[in-house]
Amino acid sequence: MAYLGKGRREDLFVLATELNLKHDKSMTIATLKNLITGSEGYDEELTKNLHATIVGDRKSNEERIRTEEQEQKLRTEEQEQKLRIEEREERIRIEELRIDEQKRKDEFELEKLRIQAQSNLGAATYEGNYIYTDPYNKLFSSSKEYTTYTELNFHDFRY
Repeated sequence: MAYLGKGRREDLFVLATELNLKHDKSMTIATLKNLITGSEGYDEELTKNLHATIVGDRKSNEERIRTEEQEQKLRTEEQEQKLRIEEREERIRIEELRIDEQKRKDEFELEKLRIQAQSNLGAATYEGNYIYTDPYNKLFSSSKEYTTYTELNFHDFRY
């Protein structure tokens, strides 16, 4: 009968149910023990084995639940880690896109400055000993072109 003290109150409720004994949820452990041992068809060996099975089932269920909770916790942590990695990769990708966009803007501004510099110089180009200038290029847009060629002599320059 000492075996009845090794389990929990819930185990005694299950045992009383298995033995078809009338009980209610307000009964104490001592009352449940007296109910079980004082029943008509009480067989100590059968009751002991039944109680051991009930306790073993409860413990294995508790262990299974604990294992499932640990596995779920690990899965959750893995998903959170994966999400953090994806978020970091997304931030890196966005930063790379921002840098590429800034690079394109800088290249565009540089090209714009080059074009402005060329137009400010009067679109002068050097070809051999000649300077080609087209001062009227922006003033006239007819089919007639106004160009001048001047031959350069090194005597004309003062050092």
